[in-house]
Amino acid sequence: FKGAMLHGLANSVFLDDKRFWPIYERAEKLDVPIYFHPSLPHPKVTEIYYQDYAKDFPLVVRPAWGYTVETATQAIRLVLSGVFEAHPNLKVILGHFGETLPFLVWRVDHAIARPGAAKKISFRDIFCNNFWITTSGNFSNPALLCCVQEMGIDRILFAIDWPFVPNKPGMQWLKEVPLCDEDKIKILSGNAQRLFRL
Repeated sequence: FKGAMLHGLANSVFLDDKRFWPIYERAEKLDVPIYFHPSLPHPKVTEIYYQDYAKDFPLVVRPAWGYTVETATQAIRLVLSGVFEAHPNLKVILGHFGETLPFLVWRVDHAIARPGAAKKISFRDIFCNNFWITTSGNFSNPALLCCVQEMGIDRILFAIDWPFVPNKPGMQWLKEVPLCDEDKIKILSGNAQRLFRL
């Protein structure tokens, strides 16, 4: 057993709900990561946010934006829930360069720490210590370099995103990214070998 994958909401309930915490306790005890994979937004969210454009641009609800919003929201909720305080060695993987969170980590961290918060929490510390991200479906040099700067090279795993993005461009892209061979090897295999203890 090398890890688990969870998808979106469970019967309209976010996965930070305490009824799911035994899963996180077990994953921490086994020292295996949980991959939070995108799923469709809640039907009410789809209706309010996307229905005007979903017919003409159906993937706006899925990989273009809907998946990202749902999964990033889930990750933020996990951090706010206190699950990482209860299980400080819990490991979480997010795809698609962290569903935009590496680009927003400073702002989220800063905003959550402002006066009025129920407790002092460092979103940055938890995100950069307990999360790993994949390249899946986001073969962009600026995005990669941002993620390296925010999280470090050791937290990035190579992945593709078939059927939303063909596989071949991902392989070609990684050959040409502006990183040294040592860092490319980490992304292609070394980081996964360490994370999954392969």
